[in-house]
Amino acid sequence: MLKFLSKCINSGSLPATFYWALLITVSLLFIPFICSSSAALNFITQVCIAAVLGLSFNILLGQTGLLSFGHAMYAGLGAFASVHVMNKIGLGESAFPVILIPLVGGLAGLLVGVICGWISSKRAGIVFSMISLGIGELIFVMAPMFPQIFGGEAGISTNRVIGDTFLGLSFGPQIEVTYLIIVWTLLSMSAMFFLTLSPLGKLASAVRDNHERVAFLGVNPRLIRFFMICIASFFAGISGALSALHFEIATTDSLSMYRSGSILLFTYIGGISLFLGPVLGAILAVCMTVFLSELTPAWQLYLGILFILVVSFAPKGISGYISAYLDQMKALYQRNNLINVIRVSCLHLFANAMIGASLVILIELTYQLRSADQNGMLLDWFKHNTFDVNHWIIPICMFALGVLLKLVAKRVLRCMR
Repeated sequence: MLKFLSKCINSGSLPATFYWALLITVSLLFIPFICSSSAALNFITQVCIAAVLGLSFNILLGQTGLLSFGHAMYAGLGAFASVHVMNKIGLGESAFPVILIPLVGGLAGLLVGVICGWISSKRAGIVFSMISLGIGELIFVMAPMFPQIFGGEAGISTNRVIGDTFLGLSFGPQIEVTYLIIVWTLLSMSAMFFLTLSPLGKLASAVRDNHERVAFLGVNPRLIRFFMICIASFFAGISGALSALHFEIATTDSLSMYRSGSILLFTYIGGISLFLGPVLGAILAVCMTVFLSELTPAWQLYLGILFILVVSFAPKGISGYISAYLDQMKALYQRNNLINVIRVSCLHLFANAMIGASLVILIELTYQLRSADQNGMLLDWFKHNTFDVNHWIIPICMFALGVLLKLVAKRVLRCMR
């Protein structure tokens, strides 16, 4: 790793991802001091946990080309292993330091990954997906049968304020556990980033693109898949342990297909073609499941429409769309003056804002029709009567205008090239 950094610095060719990672590192270290409220710390912590989980999933999907429907089981089992170890520390049966609890979750996830990976890594594609789905559902269904391990429907609770303090830190206050999770997040992100640059990471990308060619080179594609599954399960287990430290509980819901589907959904929305795409997906996941769900009961409808839009118009995810757009603007700037580029960018932003605002109004109006009475129902956000035709015409016209401006912006871009 140090050799790679030295070579890049001397040649002046550090990748853009490195600078973004540096910005994220500085932000994570200083934001908790600036925004020290409980809500802000809780948001940062949940984003970190989701980011590690999303990046671990992208090791399989984005880097190795393996679509897993059971990735949540690694995080869930890592959380249960961490909770059991913390409870033993609390009873005085173990002197394991709390600061290394995420390592316990990682090793638990790795153990399961070794077993499940050897079974499922023989084939890729739909076969691997179905095997991962079957194993994940098997563990989820079997969990209630072992209440001593999984605690039944209530799960297993714990207390992170146990054992000896570390440098005077008990990890009881929220800001202390937040920084503990931030440190483990940065370590995990760094390890996964350099994995993408390692020979194993390059071979995994080659297996994703054409496993037959890799086999002709004398490398067993199954072993590459197996190693990547093990690594992904290790970091997923770390994410589960961080979740156990933060929430001080582990439940069987963390093993469910719903959780695995959420990981897939937000990772893909964030983008699987760029390393930091799952981080953007993690931010969206926390914003939608925590904040947007409190604002409107239609938040899942927003999520579904966002996923459809991403699949249809931005197959590389939001991060890939932004990256491609910035590259396009950079190329235009080299051929045109800055003012014209800014004008086109503003036109794009305004068109997207019009489309987004109109969709929000239409979604809220449509959702409220389900529970509206005969006299109509006023929306809390917009104070619109759902049975008034005029209140439907305005957002429809806004949507049409946004689409028209989008087409004009594309035409202008085509002329500027």
